[in-house]
Amino acid sequence: MFGRTLVIVNPAARSGKAAEVAAHAALVFDRIQKRQSQPMRLTFRYTVGPKDATQIAQHEGPYYDTVVALGGDGLINEVANGLMSLPINKRPTIALIPCGNGDDFARTIGMSRKPNESLKQIESLALTPITIDVGRANDIWFLETLSFGLDAAIALGTTDLRKKTKRTGTSLYLQCGIDQLVNHREIRQATLTLDDDKPQQLGFYLLAIQNGISYGGGFKICPKASLTDGLLDICFATPTLSASEAIRLLLRAKNGNHTKHPNLTFSKARRAHLTLPSEIPTQIDGEEFLSTEYDIALHPKQLTILAPNCCK
Repeated sequence: MFGRTLVIVNPAARSGKAAEVAAHAALVFDRIQKRQSQPMRLTFRYTVGPKDATQIAQHEGPYYDTVVALGGDGLINEVANGLMSLPINKRPTIALIPCGNGDDFARTIGMSRKPNESLKQIESLALTPITIDVGRANDIWFLETLSFGLDAAIALGTTDLRKKTKRTGTSLYLQCGIDQLVNHREIRQATLTLDDDKPQQLGFYLLAIQNGISYGGGFKICPKASLTDGLLDICFATPTLSASEAIRLLLRAKNGNHTKHPNLTFSKARRAHLTLPSEIPTQIDGEEFLSTEYDIALHPKQLTILAPNCCK
């Protein structure tokens, strides 16, 4: 199943625990190799700084059958960006050993967020290759989410709080979310065009564009999003909402039970164009991504991943 395998590790992930997980992974792949009739070439590469994984995936990926991302959502995004620079027939299959904090991509594809459990999933070979869609905003590819305004401020604030406190879990997202909803509920202006529709002039609190379903450590802003349907899911929240109303919506979004609220609009599209009068909080797969104009498109069936379910 794995063939020639390149494991890209972010040793700093999960407060440095990823290095221990990598040592365990080496033993797991050694056991897999002993069960296979053909030799398995296994290589580990460790990142040092930002975008290292992109460079490794781009330059070394074509020589492997499988690239394993051992880290969090930032690492898998970097790996995807590296592989998407290659011709489609040169892109290896991606596997994931989650070792981040939110691990939203792992949640979406059904991989256990506990490293020991995800390694058991890998060792059992009970994984299915699935070809997934990939989003692109300007020159950056994304697997899960692109968002603007309030929800981006919450996501970026959660990341900062994780770094400062070393805490993890949904409670951080809720803490940042409640602070933003009470104290920073600013209305943003934008022009949004979906596919070939007429441009819309929006006043919004938040705008989320999803490829995968999970966001912010398990929240389901667009609960019908799918990695395999060839469409982006778009949600935006319009004025006016009181702080208490906004907090109730946030809590309901944990399980995707917020969709019938009259201040929320949901759409699906293959393309979107967004123009802003000035830069606002924006994140792409958890990383800050500032601009005043965004060309966004969904590219179907671009990457093959190994997953324990069918991502529906």
